[in-house]
Amino acid sequence: MPTRIDPNIAIDLDTVAAPAISPDGASVAYVRAGVDPDSLRRHSHIEVVAFKGGESRRLTAGPLDSAPAWSPDGRTLAFLRSQRSEDGTTSPAQPWLLPADGGEATQLTDLQGTVRSITWLPDSSALIAAAEVDPNAPDPDADKTIPTPKRVNRIYFRADGIGWRGDTHRQLFSVDVATAEAKQLTRGDVDCYFPTPSPDGTSIAFASNDSSAQRERRTPGKLELCVIPATGGRVQRLVRNLSGLGPIAWSPDAKRLAYVSGGQEYAYAQSYLWTVDATDGGEPTQITDDWLHPTAAGIPLAEPPPLRWTGRRIIFQAERHGSTGLYSATPSGSRVDALRTPEELAAGLALTPDASRAAVLASTLTRPNEITAVDLEATEERQLTDVNAAYLRTHKPGRTERFTFRRDDLDIECWLTFPPAFDRKKKYPLVLEVHGGPNGFFGNGWAAQHQMLASAGYLVLYINPRGSSTYGHDFVSRVFQDWGGEDYEDQMAAVDRILRRSYVDEKRLGIHGYSYGGFMTSWTIGHTDRFKSAIVAAPVTNLVSMYGQTDIAVQFGEQQWGGTPWGNFDAYVERSPITYAPNVKTPVLLLHGEADVRCPISQSEEYYTALKRQGNTVEFIRFPGGFHGFTRTGHPAIARAYHHHVLEWFDRTLK
Repeated sequence: MPTRIDPNIAIDLDTVAAPAISPDGASVAYVRAGVDPDSLRRHSHIEVVAFKGGESRRLTAGPLDSAPAWSPDGRTLAFLRSQRSEDGTTSPAQPWLLPADGGEATQLTDLQGTVRSITWLPDSSALIAAAEVDPNAPDPDADKTIPTPKRVNRIYFRADGIGWRGDTHRQLFSVDVATAEAKQLTRGDVDCYFPTPSPDGTSIAFASNDSSAQRERRTPGKLELCVIPATGGRVQRLVRNLSGLGPIAWSPDAKRLAYVSGGQEYAYAQSYLWTVDATDGGEPTQITDDWLHPTAAGIPLAEPPPLRWTGRRIIFQAERHGSTGLYSATPSGSRVDALRTPEELAAGLALTPDASRAAVLASTLTRPNEITAVDLEATEERQLTDVNAAYLRTHKPGRTERFTFRRDDLDIECWLTFPPAFDRKKKYPLVLEVHGGPNGFFGNGWAAQHQMLASAGYLVLYINPRGSSTYGHDFVSRVFQDWGGEDYEDQMAAVDRILRRSYVDEKRLGIHGYSYGGFMTSWTIGHTDRFKSAIVAAPVTNLVSMYGQTDIAVQFGEQQWGGTPWGNFDAYVERSPITYAPNVKTPVLLLHGEADVRCPISQSEEYYTALKRQGNTVEFIRFPGGFHGFTRTGHPAIARAYHHHVLEWFDRTLK
């Protein structure tokens, strides 16, 4: 008899991440991470496996190792390591070096701030590191019991998952491997991301905040494509005013650069592949159009998958209709070909220098992320890792059905996950899950919470309404200035269709959403009584107050909600779920992390107060230290607690 998938999934599953292929294509290094069941502390180390398959071998001791990167000559594996002290605090991550032929790892630098990424120069002589630099860093010997005021003079003074930034900026350093000497390459009131050396190692291309906007301290959302000499010097700004930027690749002759961006018109969450002259900039050439969504960077925390420009083609990763694939494009944009398009969601990619081999980190509907070796020339592949095989043998996932319906002039894609022991002669409660964004998307990948609910006997419905990404600019932009409009109608139309099935109990409907999904959940129960139970998680409930609280108000809020609240006050109020709190009759559970900067906890506090004042059935769970993404990468104890409260609430109100 299979064991139920329960909230312990937050600590029971191991994860693999950050695949890196050796230059000769023979080996794949990767990060393996897990949770100690006694201390509930996360740990991670580097392992390596042959590209042809076989047993993995552990390379590093941990406790917190990440970001493996092979030197171009194949002799050294660099990685980032953070040390943990006895009280549980961790040190800023620094690069370490491990000889490929065996030996002990040695620390390369001791920079003041956390190193966020590392990449090698082509001759293997140095690393280019992107590290945090705080000009106002406190004296380490100062009395920490005396509070110190913090000065704020910019909009982007804090970031979710990072916290207080103040005047901290991410700068580029060149670190000589032989001498460990670190030279700072960039300076100023900007952040620098994704350093990409030219083929001859003389120049570094990178993404930077828009310098003029940063100087004005008003609009931090735009980016620039820049180039700087590898030894430091004047920064050349090739393309300005970009909505998102990264990854980046040089042409083999170093005359042009390829990059992924939404372009100079702010098309949030729809990205394209572009090329531009690497010397003078000029007018960029758009390579892809709306049928693909090249995978972009997750600034400021997530590194993008690589681009690889190999003579006649550019290899890149992209999403389409909820799945991730590998594609190639001619540099002129005359042809784009699909190289590999399975039904899966990728979370990492590595390519050999000639792009003949790839290591793809991806999940499926019934399996968490694992690494697959792909020979792009022989069109052969094999799964290299299977770290959760034992868990899945005893915890059977539910089957998921994918279907589409048409509303207005749009195809709306949906998924329905069934309990593992589903019996179509029975009636089951149904939970509607709503994704975040609003320009996020559900897809053909592993969803732990969906499987947990299905394992507990629920049908789980999730859809990509208008506004979801991976379906092109027209589809993704239809939610702009229409939150709670046609996107809400898409959700309800999907529920109407699923209720036609005899095994769905229309009297036991639940709804759960996180972030924008929390907005949609609170909006929904203010407009219909059809749901018997609701979980509103990390929501946006008051657009007016949200504008001044979130770390992305300017670049996100003004586009999504229609200008500023003082310039469009009535629309802000009309589209705020708190406006419709008097209509709510559904029992509500609010879940929110106390350290959330993206959707601050005050959004839940306002909604809780409104519902409680009216005498509604409402409960509120606060998660100490929880930032916006804590259910995925926060402390395992509160991630597990989140799953527990979701399951307990639905069991109490729907069963």
